[in-house]
Amino acid sequence: MKRVPFRFATIAACLAALGLTFVAVAATAQVQANSVTNNSTYDVRRYDDGARWGFVTDKHSTKVAVVDTFLPTDDPVVDVLEFEVVPAELAVSEVQNIIVYSDLKTPILYVYSLTSHEQWTMQLDIVPEALVFHSDGATLAIGGQDHVIILQPLSQTYVQELENIQSPFTMNFDGGGYNLYITEHNSGKTHIWRTHNDTWGALQLGNGGAVGEITLSPDARLAMVAQQDENSVYIWDLYMDRKFDSIDLQAPAFRPYVSSDSRHIILTDHDGNGRVVDAWTGETVREMDLGGAPRVVRTGWLETIGVVETDKHLSVFEIQAQTPAQTLPISGALNEVVVVADSKTLFATQDGSSEVLVMDIRTGEARAPIETGLKQPNHFAMGLTNTLCN
Repeated sequence: MKRVPFRFATIAACLAALGLTFVAVAATAQVQANSVTNNSTYDVRRYDDGARWGFVTDKHSTKVAVVDTFLPTDDPVVDVLEFEVVPAELAVSEVQNIIVYSDLKTPILYVYSLTSHEQWTMQLDIVPEALVFHSDGATLAIGGQDHVIILQPLSQTYVQELENIQSPFTMNFDGGGYNLYITEHNSGKTHIWRTHNDTWGALQLGNGGAVGEITLSPDARLAMVAQQDENSVYIWDLYMDRKFDSIDLQAPAFRPYVSSDSRHIILTDHDGNGRVVDAWTGETVREMDLGGAPRVVRTGWLETIGVVETDKHLSVFEIQAQTPAQTLPISGALNEVVVVADSKTLFATQDGSSEVLVMDIRTGEARAPIETGLKQPNHFAMGLTNTLCN
């Protein structure tokens, strides 16, 4: 098995200093070479434009509807793919044109080529619970029980494994792909893998208590978490290597969101209070009443508009102007909310509906929904979207 060369001794020494254990995965895991499937029924359609093609999974079947987001909404479903198992978690590589997915039940990574329509699997030591691509589109971080595995699914190459991480945790590469941040939820302890020189560091986010998912600004300058035992959001300046701010809210904080231009932080709490903060000065730009508990936060239309899904509606507001927010009613909880790369259109799958909700962010108005033909649309995945913070 061909392996990517890494300075294992250097990594092991750095990890030992942090009290962590490095394990070379090649010793314990092997690629399933007999798992390639070629679906000959496809007419060589190549879904190789990450900003165009949306992939809608079904919560109850292996079918995946392919949506052409460039087409008018009269007939945008152009194909239905067939996966090996029901995908419960997935990610798309815009560079290598593959989808990786997991059923959250078995220690197997499934891979689907969006150009050849071949499928293959990679056997793992853990059940994949989180899948995050590096910005190179080739390297994938896989999170599971107390482990993170780094591999390259297209070449079927295992790179390395990090053990002795306490679950639950979240992980994300920064915008430049130089660092992988792994934050333990019970403590805020954050492990940092520096991908460019294979070294490791550590960072404490929060006061040592429970925290939410880590959010990284697209410019890789700020890391932030909601502190679960306090009504606040803790923000660390990665450039200056010091605390940037701790912002108090009126109720337990929801996961913070950073606009794709890295200029504004959108904070919300579970009582439906919203706040926009300048990401450079820390000053409050505006506050708003969202009218319900937040579930998802997004931005769009060249980062002038914020969108928050609540338990009642979509709240659409101008990020810097003090104008009242618009509301778009929804009939059920949204499973996944995506703003496409040009920032003009929002797509969302919705509980109890076979349709995909479509909203024009520029006007805050709904467009004709997309009928997927699926029993219950779940994920809406794309290779490239307007959400650059992670």
